[in-house]
Amino acid sequence: MNPQDETVPAVLEERRSQRSGTDVEESKISVGVSVAAEDSCEALEVDTLGIPYDENPEPGGVLPDAERSVGGVSEITAPSHYIPLNQVCVPAPALSVLNEEVISTNVVDREHAPASDGDRRANARSSLRAGLAAQESGAFDSAAALFSLGRKQLGGDGWEVDGETMLKLCSEGAHASYTIDDFDTMNQLIDEVLGRDTSVQEKFRVYEVKMLVEQTLGNYHKSIELGFDVRRQLGLPTLKDRPASVLSIMIGYAKTSRALGNRTAEELANLPTLTDERIIMGQRMLELLEISCYQAQPKMFPLLIFLMVRTSLEHGINASSCDAFAGLGILLCGGFGNPKRGLEMARAAELILEKPGMERMTSRIRYICEGLIHHWISPLRSTLDPLLEGCEEGLKFGEGQSAGINQCLHVAHRFHSGLPLCPDTLPDMIDQSVGLQNDSKSESGGTLKAGMFIVKVYLLVSKVLVGTSSDEGEVSTAFDSLLWAAKKMSNQTLRGHIYTGQLELKVFFGDFKSALELLIEAGDVRSGFFATFTGLRFTFLAALTYLKSAQSCDTRERRRWKKKGLKSLKLIRGWVKKENVNLEHSLLILDAELAVLERKRSAYIEDRYKSAIQTAKVNGFLQDQALSNELASLYFAGQGDVTRRGSYMKHAIDCYSEWGALAKVDQLT
Repeated sequence: MNPQDETVPAVLEERRSQRSGTDVEESKISVGVSVAAEDSCEALEVDTLGIPYDENPEPGGVLPDAERSVGGVSEITAPSHYIPLNQVCVPAPALSVLNEEVISTNVVDREHAPASDGDRRANARSSLRAGLAAQESGAFDSAAALFSLGRKQLGGDGWEVDGETMLKLCSEGAHASYTIDDFDTMNQLIDEVLGRDTSVQEKFRVYEVKMLVEQTLGNYHKSIELGFDVRRQLGLPTLKDRPASVLSIMIGYAKTSRALGNRTAEELANLPTLTDERIIMGQRMLELLEISCYQAQPKMFPLLIFLMVRTSLEHGINASSCDAFAGLGILLCGGFGNPKRGLEMARAAELILEKPGMERMTSRIRYICEGLIHHWISPLRSTLDPLLEGCEEGLKFGEGQSAGINQCLHVAHRFHSGLPLCPDTLPDMIDQSVGLQNDSKSESGGTLKAGMFIVKVYLLVSKVLVGTSSDEGEVSTAFDSLLWAAKKMSNQTLRGHIYTGQLELKVFFGDFKSALELLIEAGDVRSGFFATFTGLRFTFLAALTYLKSAQSCDTRERRRWKKKGLKSLKLIRGWVKKENVNLEHSLLILDAELAVLERKRSAYIEDRYKSAIQTAKVNGFLQDQALSNELASLYFAGQGDVTRRGSYMKHAIDCYSEWGALAKVDQLT
């Protein structure tokens, strides 16, 4: 800062008092300031120095001949420092930094132009600090503009003048540009940094952005390849982009379990802090790799988690450790049949999240814990509000991917939990989720796009059930389009949701022949949404379809489909045994259908149906309460028991009507 800058406010005040009333062309920054008084929001308009000015600024500037000036700097008086910006919105925290930092350094000695290297460095550094503050506050448009300002302040030879600051301005600018969908600027900055002859550590931030971009485009294998390449450059252990064998997974699990021992969540959260920058970068790469592997290479996912956990135990914990322990919780719940220990790992992640500097993980840990862990023991409906909060948190902190995943898990859980479909609850919820995403300037592409397609799946299924989409041809075309999108993005999660949605419709409308054909076409899609409730739901629907198909087949086919049904039923029985309250009624439905297949006593079969109906009612699964009544009615119709058939059918219609499945009601009446 120049010595004379200390007198700048007084000088500006004196010169403003000397202005006449002539109009001038305005060049300004409009800065939005959040005011916490009576929930109001006011706008404070400032010039390029951050100095407030009247709505009708007077002519003049630093010199009488300044043609464009609303403050102390104009194109004529200081061309190197007069850089107008367009409508930058900075929340209060960022504005305070803008006022304190940018004002203090962007005012240069008017008698010395062009600016000295020292002035350029000071100005650019203040813009960098202001941009980082804006970014931290969620003002990503402002951050991108401030980083751009800093690069312009350094000038064309900025790398030579202050290479460290230029590197940060380009790297953070690439991330901010990615967040606001300015991919042209982002690509330019990425290429500029990667083209420099610098270390992998210095290029790490743009590598991070580049991985996000590949995920945005659905290029998950490219993202995996890049992540492994960065880890190799860091000199850290890496894997190959191929499915892991069962043996390698079991060996990894054994090593990790040994290293973990019986540590509690509190003990894990109190491990030493990770300080080795190289290891921190390696952990971040694994964190990003998880996203791509979950979508495109799910059998590699466990090995990444094991590596992250062992690294945290050996070197200490940081933000990525939240992901490590939460990821282990996913595996313990969904793969190794130990949901209680899985919940302990989720608790460890949540405790680490409470430490300072972990904010960026808030949305991500929310969807992992609520979407992939807690439903194994807790009621499904208890996850709805936290998932919606997780979406909002993701948008707040610029974590578009996590926001999108929270969003689509919320939609899926909302549908599966059996809350009424109409007149407006599900459509309103979907509109709200779409609105939250549209409000975000972030397009963390592949994942967010897949999330929006998943929303469309459940919206389509709901419309068919409600009766607002009744044309079978149009519905079939819509599902085919979604499958094409899933294939194009190589997104196994989206593909799984699409087939589950179609299977829901086949089962609810009693078309078990088509449901069986659909299962054969889909194959086992559960690896695409490993540990999610939708994966569990698919298992139930598949088991029911196999058992119903076996009931209507000849001896040879009956054995085939019964075997498949029993395999899925065994899984569900094991999950219920481990206290999964969301599948208790599903198991009872399958027990009843197995008893029908095995021609057990009518009293036993009815007892199973009644138990299923009552359990579904108590746990709030209205749609399965209706389904249980309908299946019981069909059974007694086959037995020639008109009274019981009519009684159960009446209850089925009442439940379907309450759920909002009016098209199904029309079918039954």
